[in-house]
Amino acid sequence: MKSFSFSAGCAILTLASLAALLAAQVPSGNAIALLTLNQPPCTTLTPKAVIRAKLAYHLAETEQSDYGFAVSIKFQSTDPRMTFSDGDLGVVAVTAHHNTLTLSYPVAAIRRNDRLKRPVTCYFYLHRNTAPGRSMVLAKTEPIVFQECQ
Repeated sequence: MKSFSFSAGCAILTLASLAALLAAQVPSGNAIALLTLNQPPCTTLTPKAVIRAKLAYHLAETEQSDYGFAVSIKFQSTDPRMTFSDGDLGVVAVTAHHNTLTLSYPVAAIRRNDRLKRPVTCYFYLHRNTAPGRSMVLAKTEPIVFQECQ
């Protein structure tokens, strides 16, 4: 038991150090917030469901990109280091440094994907596009977990 507590303590310390390092790499002033969501998190998503979210985002005044910026929805993979979506579905290009937008995503696009972690968990991201098909996450929402609640 003692070695387990020691290992768990080391893991927590390592995760805290990693979180601090990642936070230092994210430029300040970038933010994204979920304002409304049409699917309550205590819902089992059906194949016909469409996730519709109203989001507010803010880019720091110093942010620049030759390839632009985007807001997207991504789903947690069975690999805890990865989120994904199907192609360009659920990606909205943004041009203003701050605004609100509505993003929609059909659940059918990812429902049968073997990589999709259950219960379904999604995040909304604010990205700086760094090259065609490549981006850097500037900000993200807390996880949204869809599951049946008792």
